[in-house]
Amino acid sequence: MTASYTTGGPGPDGTTRLEIAGDLDLATRSALVGHVDRLLEDAAVTGIVIDVSAVEFIDSSCIGALVGCKLNAQKAGRTLHVRGAQGQVDEAFELTGVNAILSGPPAP
Repeated sequence: MTASYTTGGPGPDGTTRLEIAGDLDLATRSALVGHVDRLLEDAAVTGIVIDVSAVEFIDSSCIGALVGCKLNAQKAGRTLHVRGAQGQVDEAFELTGVNAILSGPPAP
């Protein structure tokens, strides 16, 4: 499967938006983690918002990867929130109980 990644920012508040489209599965897990790791290396980035509204499918390997990315961001003193889950992605988040962990506070 494939996924595409688009990055915007960081904005004035230091938040960078990572938009993902396609499928998130074992084949795309490394790319997902790599994109987030690169953003965390940027001192100008204080937070990351991952927009998954264009993701059609996610498997457990990438759900785990997102939770790991969230923990890495917290260890680095940054925030990471996932927004826009719908369809199968939202169902997978609900079934695994990660919605509250990944979504964070409501978007402004």
